[in-house]
Amino acid sequence: MINNKHLFYLIIFTQFGVAITSFPNNIYKIAGHDGWISTLIGGIIVQILIFLYYSLYKKFPNMSFTDYTKIITNPFIGTCINISYFIYFLYVVLVVSMRFSDIITIWIFPKSPSWLILILFLVTAYVVAKNDIQTIARTYILCTFIFLIFILFLLSAYDNVHIGRILPIGHNPIKKIGSGAYSSFLQMLGFEIFLFISPSFQDTKKKLLTLTFANFFTTIMYTFIIFTSYIRLSNKENGYIIDPILYIFKTFHSDMIESLDTIFLSIWTIVICATVVNYLYIVSQDVHKRLSLLVKNRESILLILIVLIFTFYPLISLRVIKRETIVHFGSFLDPIFIIIIPFLLLLINKVRGLLN
Repeated sequence: MINNKHLFYLIIFTQFGVAITSFPNNIYKIAGHDGWISTLIGGIIVQILIFLYYSLYKKFPNMSFTDYTKIITNPFIGTCINISYFIYFLYVVLVVSMRFSDIITIWIFPKSPSWLILILFLVTAYVVAKNDIQTIARTYILCTFIFLIFILFLLSAYDNVHIGRILPIGHNPIKKIGSGAYSSFLQMLGFEIFLFISPSFQDTKKKLLTLTFANFFTTIMYTFIIFTSYIRLSNKENGYIIDPILYIFKTFHSDMIESLDTIFLSIWTIVICATVVNYLYIVSQDVHKRLSLLVKNRESILLILIVLIFTFYPLISLRVIKRETIVHFGSFLDPIFIIIIPFLLLLINKVRGLLN
């Protein structure tokens, strides 16, 4: 069973991942130098959804999301929704894993085959994900120092900054800032795992406060990242450099540290892996619960999921399926699974309550 502290770390380690290196560039292309404002608004959007999720949780406090989808709708529709979520989570794992292997290949091991890096990454995720949720959460608590190191690394960029690069504040149109807020919100996904791990909660209060604090931490961190990138790099650099955070670290010079970007990626791999671990745990745990009579242990299901994910890599590398198409597909899936379906379930449940 997990307490509020475990919940906090499970959420933030899922929200932070491989997208953090390219986050400033993505938002700058949409909202310009006002991207840090968009990030703050994105945090507000996440908080609204947290209230929505918590309302669902309060209706069924002892059930997982995959259990009460069948109660709110019917067994058939609920099963279809659950399977769709499992496919969506595996899609997220695939995208994160591919992006990770690309970054490691480009920035650290340019001569190493990306498929080998992907295998090592997925094997590491398997080793962690086969444990119970409490052990996984405790592992994240031990890795808290990573965020402190990351903050210190970012502060090293403040030896050559120019605050005028984010002025005038609010210069970009509201439409662009709003679009940037939506894009920021999509970068902060991960809080939805709250609905799927709820049966593992201890009978403690202040879960909503814990979720809110996790969102506050994530929003402030992402805003700090964007703000640092915008005042450290020129507007042109923020618009063209795909991974501005890694670029900032690479330009750092010290007599003691030669390659700050390599050190950062070495430790940040743990956080990226945590994102994959959490989604793999949720899918394997729920599938095992449904098929416990056929499959004796969850590790077998987990191994099958990892093999299934890796089988997509040859199709992508051979251009049978375009990588850009797969990544772009997320812009359609994210709002459906993160906003629309939970909202409809809550609405249906409330309507039924009024009719009864």
